[in-house]
Amino acid sequence: MAVTEDRPVALPSGPVTDLLGHAVGRYLPTGPDARTVGLAGPGIGTPRPRPDVLLVPRHPVTGTPWRPPADDAEVVPLDNGVWAFLAHPDETSPLPASGLLPNGVLRDDYPLPPRPWRPLTPDDYAFEYTLVRLPAIRTPRLRRYHDGRRP
Repeated sequence: MAVTEDRPVALPSGPVTDLLGHAVGRYLPTGPDARTVGLAGPGIGTPRPRPDVLLVPRHPVTGTPWRPPADDAEVVPLDNGVWAFLAHPDETSPLPASGLLPNGVLRDDYPLPPRPWRPLTPDDYAFEYTLVRLPAIRTPRLRRYHDGRRP
């Protein structure tokens, strides 16, 4: 929300839209001049053409967001597990496999990760509580959005 400044967003098709599309549709407007969103991070680099906003992983120990080299892009940091689910949806192993398996064959020595059973729906109170504590709330567009949502 803070990175888009209450502007429309165009999500990439696939797991990102499946997980975040419902929430984006609920909180952000639709229309022309949409900001593009893409995944970037270790092992996948930055997509070309470069999206306006990058979904990147947080470091599992320090919590700092991954940054593209020599790029001051707008980033939205995600938990590294969520990012890995979005960036590599077919990979289910928590550990690297040794050797090669034929295409389409899955290892069976680990459980499949849990899948969301309903669309992501942020709690309105938690959303509002977080939004008002961001420095970006001082921008005119976010301030208008916030003031328009208040009863």
